Amino acid sequence: MGRRATGTVEPRQNCIRLKFTHHGERLVETLDLKPTPANIKAAGTLLARIQAAITAGVYRREDFFETPGAPAAELTFGVYAEQWLETLTVDFGTFKHYKGAINNVWTPALGAKVLTRLLPSDIKKVVAARVQEVSGKTVNNDLIPLRGVLDSAVDDGLIPASPAVRIKNQKHQKPVPDPFTVEEMEAILAALKEREPVEVWAYFEFAFCTGLRPSELIVVKWGKVDWGRSQIRIDAARTYSREKGTKTSTIRDVDLTPRAVAALVAMKPISFMKGVDGPIFRNPATGQPWATDEYQRTTYFTPTLKRLGIRHRGAVQTRHTYATTALMGGVNPAYIARQMGHATTAMLFNVYSKWIDSADGGREAAKMAALHQPEKSPNCPQKAVND
Repeated sequence: MGRRATGTVEPRQNCIRLKFTHHGERLVETLDLKPTPANIKAAGTLLARIQAAITAGVYRREDFFETPGAPAAELTFGVYAEQWLETLTVDFGTFKHYKGAINNVWTPALGAKVLTRLLPSDIKKVVAARVQEVSGKTVNNDLIPLRGVLDSAVDDGLIPASPAVRIKNQKHQKPVPDPFTVEEMEAILAALKEREPVEVWAYFEFAFCTGLRPSELIVVKWGKVDWGRSQIRIDAARTYSREKGTKTSTIRDVDLTPRAVAALVAMKPISFMKGVDGPIFRNPATGQPWATDEYQRTTYFTPTLKRLGIRHRGAVQTRHTYATTALMGGVNPAYIARQMGHATTAMLFNVYSKWIDSADGGREAAKMAALHQPEKSPNCPQKAVND
């Protein structure tokens, strides 16, 4: 093991220089990159990997830089991945995930690899180690930006084909809805109304009665309420403390039940006069809009479940409870899908088929039985029927 390496990033007029020491020799490498903030940051990341390799005693110049006369494709995965991140136009939450996966998973394992020498087996080794630590779903999510980097390298002509093209997603168990019963819902809301500030009760009453996603609920504004039609327009959500479009990038008008309207009326004295662009629901401790959906869960919702002896479930189950109670009540699935922001009923049938089957109270089975009465079949002996 070598000593801890040091070095500097030096922006020049039309390039960036890296200065570091290896075996006592002061080395200077020039990167053909304009000294923009993004490129300087990428150069710093490259230098950090070089320093780590030097400290570990495994530094080889060819793992990080082009040799004289080498083609431009002799670019390391780490440097190219940083450049790829700078090209993205995704929302903040998606970018945060992609960057985290690149910086925490793929660059530490593959960053020093030259793109043209990256093999499927290199990726499989990382995946094999990763599945021992995290869920299959997390591994699959981490593979998304990796595939993006390598597909971009193909588009740029740096590699002929992506070495990730045959890397399969991991199998994983999808979470299933775990809604509250109507009795549990009513007990939760009654306890919140009795013990907690009105802002808390109104927030969860509205959640149970509209099926909004938590990310939508915390940003819904007074200006989106249509009192005449008893509707509210949902066109925004907040993740990572930033407002964006809805999860499905669609705008929908949600019909409000009398109970949902009552929750809004309860919030009127608290936030209505703050303006049409002000969020409806507010933190009673600060008077400010909820920044995320975490505080109201940990401070109010979960303790209420414990006091009532109700099995713990996340507050997102308010949305599932809305869907399942509607289905059990015989509400048209197409209407429920529109209310919840699903483009088609396919998602509803896939996720809630158990409750759809339960909702008919045996009516559909009775219809099938009536169609298959033995006396209606010429192949069924009547004697056997009469017996």
